[in-house]
This record gives sequence, structure tokens and C-alpha cells, in this order.
Amino acid sequence: MSRKIALRVAATIGLVAVLSVAGWYGFLEWSRAKVRAEVDAVFAGIRESGAKAAFAEAAFDPKEMGVTVTGISILSPDGSARLKVDRLSARGGERPNDRRVAVDALDLDGVEISVSGEAAAGGTITYTLPQVMIDRYNGPMTLIAAGEGTGPYGALRVALRQLAATTAAKVTIPEARGRIVPAGAPPAEITYRNLAAEGVNAGMIRSMVVDSLTASFTPPPEPAAQTGGAAKDARPGAGAEPAKAAPGRVTAQVDGLVAAQIDIAPLLLMTQPGGPSGKAAETYGRIYGKVVTGPYKVTQENGPSHAAQSVLMENVAIKPAAFDAQRIAALDALSRKAPDLSREDRRRLAELTRDFIGGMAFTTLAITNATTEQQGEKGKVATARLEGLANGLLDGATFEGMEGATPGGGAGKLARFAVRQLDFNQLARLSAEADAPSPLSALVLFKVFSGVEMQGLEVPYGEGAQSGEPVKVGTFALSWGGSLGALPSYLDFTLADVSGPIRADDGEPFTYLVNAGITRSTISMGLKASYDINARTLTIAPVTTEVKEAFRVNLESTLADVPDAAFTDAAGFVSALPAVAAGPVKVTLTDLGLAKLMLAQLAAAAGVSEDDYRDEVVSLAEGIADEFAAISPEAEQVGAAVVAFLRKPGTLTVTATPRGRVPLLALVGSNDPSVMLEAFTFSATATAP
Repeated sequence: MSRKIALRVAATIGLVAVLSVAGWYGFLEWSRAKVRAEVDAVFAGIRESGAKAAFAEAAFDPKEMGVTVTGISILSPDGSARLKVDRLSARGGERPNDRRVAVDALDLDGVEISVSGEAAAGGTITYTLPQVMIDRYNGPMTLIAAGEGTGPYGALRVALRQLAATTAAKVTIPEARGRIVPAGAPPAEITYRNLAAEGVNAGMIRSMVVDSLTASFTPPPEPAAQTGGAAKDARPGAGAEPAKAAPGRVTAQVDGLVAAQIDIAPLLLMTQPGGPSGKAAETYGRIYGKVVTGPYKVTQENGPSHAAQSVLMENVAIKPAAFDAQRIAALDALSRKAPDLSREDRRRLAELTRDFIGGMAFTTLAITNATTEQQGEKGKVATARLEGLANGLLDGATFEGMEGATPGGGAGKLARFAVRQLDFNQLARLSAEADAPSPLSALVLFKVFSGVEMQGLEVPYGEGAQSGEPVKVGTFALSWGGSLGALPSYLDFTLADVSGPIRADDGEPFTYLVNAGITRSTISMGLKASYDINARTLTIAPVTTEVKEAFRVNLESTLADVPDAAFTDAAGFVSALPAVAAGPVKVTLTDLGLAKLMLAQLAAAAGVSEDDYRDEVVSLAEGIADEFAAISPEAEQVGAAVVAFLRKPGTLTVTATPRGRVPLLALVGSNDPSVMLEAFTFSATATAP
């Protein structure tokens, strides 16, 4: 059992066990003469299950119509669970009916619950509740499942069974302290203050409020690194890696927690002896309608610290079968061995993690103003929101207002980051690869998620004289989809407003921009591709590249005779290529200022005026166009458009149209320009700015 599970078990036992105690005085006839005998009978009934049960004194107060029992001690048949109550006081009750009892008020002082053995993962769990107050209690007189307290979930099951048979208007616990001591590990401690549960009704709780929650524990040490399946010799000089420092103790505090619409039925099924089974075990059962916390902070000695303003969870549900005790134990054991796992261990860990995530569901998980800090590095996320987790598929994740800073003064920002439809089942399949994913297995990434978006990225450049100059990304968006196979049948990519410092040695066109006194440049790109299964065409349009103050290129093209088998997988794509034919291609070039910069700089280098240099370039282009006109009839018209563009750079559009069916592979594999001239007809237009 993992430490987190142990904490939850302890917390549940701490609340529920005090409710179950309420029934132990229930045999009372509310008379001074019979109180001792009736309490003796109650404890004798408990002992019939094999448990040890005793009390010190029992008294009846006729004025309050109340019963007080002191010195209560109960030990489970196998000795693994113990309950102590210094004082139990009940007021305003009715005669027991059908082995149930009802009272107006029940107060308990000095409550202590302890669990050891298998139910505590080989260690001990102790819960101390100095005071408990219960209003309008109605429940069984004895522990109805005392004989089921064995096994990893034994103590939790007894508590849940008792709660499912109990009603109470309100339960108030000013303080509850828990101490979990795992076998061979440092203890963990948890404290609840001012816990109040209202509307306890047969396993459902209308609402629960906790003023504060504090916890502390020490994480397990990382496993020693191994090579070739054997641990390295740890002796000095034997090639051992430097010993890692023991992990520091972690402390956590949550200021305020509210939970509503709590249902223990899925948890009770999870603890079923022999493991959860049946249709309900494989079906989501909601355990929380809504959970909201106030500020929290988690700090580790000599380690990171995390904090947030609030956490929201809505409609939290589980599949009980996914949390079978044996499965949880196996997952915990493999997690402790990581990263030194065998190939089979890695596969098994991926499967268990997949099943664990697949066993959880929620509609919303949101965190506001989250911060983290470690060794001078700081990070912040204004909002983090996960939407719609079910069956291992997350509808989406969005993070906004992210900031980070390094000890050296570097800083980065990201306004928004979002992922669409994250599939943990496919991610587990990919992570189960023995080594780095192969190109074929990497195709699973198209199924892991269906899109990613990033806006407002800003990071330092950090080179030479331009150190500190930020690189900015306005928008990065990539999405894909289609159900034909492993490859997507549509794709949409946008990279807009990427800006950063430029240098002369960055090459063209940046050399011309730098020579003109421009120190930063902005680039945008885009690509869209979609497949029409009826027309068997793949349209790639538009493909755009723009360098601000330089140029913009836009390309549109179509591939014909594309079989849908090309999207089945990588092998299907390769085998389909011989059947694919090239379609029309249109390229549009728009000058955004580069032509003027080049003309001015080249003219200056040649020692002539810009007009003279332009005339020389135009004359050269006209000569080339005349030569091509003798080869291709349409070359004259294309040449004229090119010449016009050179005279007054604006927009030049060139269109290539197949003369007939043009096999794509034959066209791509040829280095002879005449092949393209024979396969296509060309046209061009030039538009002045």
C-alpha cells in the first residue's frame, strides 16, 4: 500500500470509527440499576466475534437522560486493530430496536484508533481524536463487520461498512491526529483541525468541512543506479556513482477544504474481500460531487516547494476494480525500483499506470496561482485546468499565465499552453517500448493527443552582445485527426509572430536586414493538409512562410489518386506512393521590402545607382526568358511576368498545371528540369504593389 493510500485509509478510519462506537452503549435500558449489566452485555457481544473488549465504569444520569461509559478498550480478533475511548457520553436516546439505537447527542473524549500488520502495509497507523461530538446518531449497536478487518483494506472496510449503516445530523471533530509508520520507513503524520461533517446518511455525506490539514512524511530514497542488471560496487574507486543525499522531509498544509456529495459505495466495493468484482466494479462510481480547497503549500527540506491559492475538483469517480489492493502494491513496488527496470518491468509498470489512470474520472480539476521554487529557480502558473478525464482519455489540459526565473536572472513567460485529447492508454503503449521509440512506434504519438497550442512565449536569447534579448512566439498551434489509420488525414500547423535578434552571419535574407540596420526579425509559417476520401485527393494548401519586412511565400498544391490505405500506417504510406499523381501547384511570392533592400545594397557594392543596377538585372532576366521561350511556348508569358515583378516588386504568382497524369515518384526522382517543363504547363502573373 502506498503512503498516499495509507493516509486516506487513516483519515477515513479516524472519522468512521468514532461513529461506530456510538452503538456500543445501545443495549441500555436507561435505568441506574441496569446500566452496568447492559453495558456488560454489549461488550460480551463484541467478544463473541473473537475480539477483546472491556470498559472501566458505566453510569446513568437521570437528569440528562444520559449514559457515560469510561475506559473503553477493544482489540480485534487478530490483534491488528485497537480502539480506545477514555469517555463516552450519550444523551436523549430511545430504547434499542432491531439491534439499532438512536440518541440526540453523543460525545467521545480521548479516542485512539490503531491498526497494524497487513492492513497498515506491515507498519502501524494510529489516529488520535481528543474530542468528538455527534448530533442525532442512529446506527447499529455493535461493529457489524468486525470479522472482516483483515487484509490490506480490512480496517478500512470495517469502517466503511459501519458508516454505510449509520446516520447522523452532524459530526464535529475539533482535532484529529494521525501517525503512519510504514515498515522500515520514517513515520508520516497528518492532522485535521475543526472537521465537521453534515448529513451523514447510510454511506453518503452531504458535506464535510475541514479548517486546516497538515501532513509531513519522508519520501523513499531513489533506488541505486545499476548497470547491466547488477548493482555497481559502492566501494570507493570501484566505479560507483556518487551517493545521493537522503530525501528531505516533506511538509504540507492546506488551509480550508470543503467536500460535497460524498458517496462511499465505490470505496466499499473496492475493499471487497478477494478484490472487487462484478459489473459495478468495472463501472465508474462517483465518490465526490465537488471538492474545493483554500491555499496550500508543500515544502521539502533541501528540495522544492510548491504552493497554490486553491484547488477545485468536480464529479470525482473511480472504477473500484482499478484499485485492487494487489494491483496497487505491484504498482508501488515497481515505482520504487524505477528507473532500473527490466524490459518486462517497464511494460508492466506502463500497464498498471494505464489501468490506474483509467480507473479515475472527473469533469474538472483546476488549480489557481500555483508556484514552485527550487535552488533559486522559480515558476508560476496562474491557472491550470484539466477537463473531462474518463477511460484514460483527457478531453483537454490548459495552463495560463506561466512564468519562470533562474538564479542567474533569466526569465521566461508563456501566456497559454493547451493540449487536446490526451490519451493515456496510447501513452502507456509508447512508454512500454524497451528503448527509444522506433519511427514506426512513434506514430502512436498521433494517437496520444490530437493537438497542442502555445501562445505568448518569451524566453531569453542569451548569446554574445544580444544576451538578454528575448525570443518571442506569438502563436504555435498544431492539430491533426482523421480515423483512417495511424497517420492523420488532416493537419493544421501555425507558427505566427516568432521574433528574435538577428545577425549578419544568419544568412539570407537576414544579412540584408541587418545591413539595413534591422536588429530583430519576425517570422510566421503555416501549413494545412486535408484528404478527401471520395475524390482521393490530398490538398496541401496553404503552405506559407513570411519574414516581416522581407517577403511572403504561399504555396498551394494537390496530390491525386491517393488511396485511403496510405493513412493506415507507415508501410501503407510507402506502398501507396507509386500510385500517387502530382496535381496543380501554385506559388505566390509577395515582396514586403526585401527587394528594395537587396537592390540598394547590391547597387552600392557594385558602385552604381539603384536604377542602373535594376536595369541591368531586368535586362539579364529578359535574356534568360528569351532563351526559355524557344523551348517552351508559355515561357515568354512567364518571363514577362518575372520581368514585370523585377521592375516593380509586388506579387508574383506562378502556376504549374499537369499536361496529363504525372506520377509523383518519377517527378521527384528526376534531376532534369526539362522533365518538369514537359510534364506541366506554366502561367504567371505579376501585380505591382
